[in-house]
Amino acid sequence: MGQEAITLFQLNQRIKGIIDDALLTSIWVKAEIGELRVNRNGHCYLDLIEKSDDTDQLKARSRAMIWARNFRMLKAYFESTTGQSLTTGLKVLVKVSVQFQEVFGMSLVISDIDPSYTMGDLARKRREVLLKLEEEGVLEMNKELQLADVIQKIAIISSPTAAGYGDFVDQLETNHWGIKFYHHLFPAVMQGENAESSIAEAFDKVFEYVGFFDAVVLIRGGGASIDLLCFDSYWVAYHLAQFPLPVITGIGHERDESVADLVANTTLKTPTAVAAFLIERAGAFIQIIDEKSAWIADIARERLQQEKQRTENLASAYVPLVKMDLQKRQARLERQVGRLPVTVSRRLGDAFNKLSRIADKSGSLSIQIIRGERNSLKTNLQKVSTLPFKRFLEEDRKLKYLEQTAVLNDPVKLLKKGYSLSYVNGQLVKDVSLVKKGDQITTRISNGEIKGVVEMVNKKNNNNKY
Repeated sequence: MGQEAITLFQLNQRIKGIIDDALLTSIWVKAEIGELRVNRNGHCYLDLIEKSDDTDQLKARSRAMIWARNFRMLKAYFESTTGQSLTTGLKVLVKVSVQFQEVFGMSLVISDIDPSYTMGDLARKRREVLLKLEEEGVLEMNKELQLADVIQKIAIISSPTAAGYGDFVDQLETNHWGIKFYHHLFPAVMQGENAESSIAEAFDKVFEYVGFFDAVVLIRGGGASIDLLCFDSYWVAYHLAQFPLPVITGIGHERDESVADLVANTTLKTPTAVAAFLIERAGAFIQIIDEKSAWIADIARERLQQEKQRTENLASAYVPLVKMDLQKRQARLERQVGRLPVTVSRRLGDAFNKLSRIADKSGSLSIQIIRGERNSLKTNLQKVSTLPFKRFLEEDRKLKYLEQTAVLNDPVKLLKKGYSLSYVNGQLVKDVSLVKKGDQITTRISNGEIKGVVEMVNKKNNNNKY
């Protein structure tokens, strides 16, 4: 072979020389972190990629690295500024120098990073997610659900090892109201690459028991505050927004609200704040019930006192009327008894005068006839003398009977024996024909009233049958 050839090492040397001559200074590069790993020495190795905006196909890929000393500073600066950790899927603006080695080929050495670019990209993605949810008509769906007055049966989506979950449960179970809360954990990964799919799957599991719970609580705590990218994701927000139960979030985002917060029914900062909200909401309802119960009891006592006074007034008014009538009858009887002796004496005198006149005119009448008349007069006199006393006894018995009847018919005593009085439109019901279906009827018994609506009216026929 007569062609001139060089070795691979020589070729790589030439490439290195060309790159070194052409790219003497560092340049800023926009890329997405496709992969990130940190070795035990603290060096960070990345795959930087670029995808097509239309097809999402991979357009370019390069290896990159951040040396350990520089990585510690850049990582702290980025996370404190953005509130996010350096992780896969982030768009970054990094200052790189191109390095080519004969053995390892080309790689990029990152010396700086601009957090504002990443923050802008995250904000853009948040806006896109919110806009997409709005276009799909689901953005406000969960917010439109009505929270129960007492949220007592709670589905919890969280990590079972998270300190926030333990604090939340402990606060519920030791609440000062003594309210019993029923809660069940649907475990999910709350940070990292698998968090988005894990949370979505947890919502699907809660949906299988949706009829049992009053609300869903999405909480996290105990992890780094920067691991919140999953709560800005479309699929988490999509599941949350359309969920048929109100969702309450407490994911500890101190800077601003995540997309999950924006679509949730109720948003609070921390798990303990969510627990306090649930406890105080239930406690406020208990206070309302206690106040209304006391008000109803006061009204009932006042009404019972009014009806008791009314019954006593009726009884007080009825008894004097009966006594007055009895007194009138007794007075009339006494007047009649008082007139009887005078009447009897007058009639006897008239009879004796008549006999005297007859004797004067009929001197020829025999003594026997006169004696017979005298005996007859004596008999009649005995009858007449005993008549007033018998009449008085008879009237006295009638008065005592009337008095006993009045006492027995005392409304208060009759009501205590189990009788009742029914009123329609304030009128005492004495005839069933005065009552019709739909009337408001009040039945008074000894210790209160019963109100109702007439459903049916049955009237006896001539055979005393209904």
